[in-house]
Amino acid sequence: MKKVGIVGGLGPASTIDYYREIIETYRKVYGDDIYPEIVIDSINMGKLIEGITSNNFESAAAYLLYSISNLEKAGASFAAIASNTPHIVWDLIKDKASIPLISIVDATCDHIVKKNYSKVLIFATKFTMKSGLYSEALTKRNIDWILPKEEDIEILGDIIYPNLENGIVLAFDKIKMLQIAEKYIEQYKTDSILLGCTEIPLMIKPEDISVPVINTTEIHIEKICEILMQ
Repeated sequence: MKKVGIVGGLGPASTIDYYREIIETYRKVYGDDIYPEIVIDSINMGKLIEGITSNNFESAAAYLLYSISNLEKAGASFAAIASNTPHIVWDLIKDKASIPLISIVDATCDHIVKKNYSKVLIFATKFTMKSGLYSEALTKRNIDWILPKEEDIEILGDIIYPNLENGIVLAFDKIKMLQIAEKYIEQYKTDSILLGCTEIPLMIKPEDISVPVINTTEIHIEKICEILMQ
């Protein structure tokens, strides 16, 4: 049986979602008495964010590689980082990791291609949006994308961190986020919205919005389970 390793704590709320949903997906296939083997290395989100915000990408990558090494030592046969923002340093870790890694960005973009979405509104942390993480990946696949303007990026960033990252959903923040989303959907006629932060699905549900939701957390979990069950 394969064992999956999860780099968690980025933030804690979404790590819980990964753990719960991997188990539920696995049990639906194999029955209630069969559970997948999962190892979680919960790291210090503040330390990682500090490296990214100060452009010390080598330090952030080294911290992630240390966590992945811990997962390998605990018996994981492959690993995933339960967050979007750390994938900013993906190119610095993918070939150095001691076990295979499952990218949330690749899994999400493959899903977008499969769904034939052609113009995607990107919502994420301000670090992710400003980094070009998803916009560059979508451009490579010839998919149009829309990013919020600078002032809206700042508003979204303040909604996500620290409250949403810690699982705190405030009603007025949700209203504000949905208003921003619908403004861009209407103005640019986007056909979908990409929730490029693993905590945003705590706030935005598919029934809340006028276009299909691309839930990166859900897509990543599905890919992890696909590998687990091979």
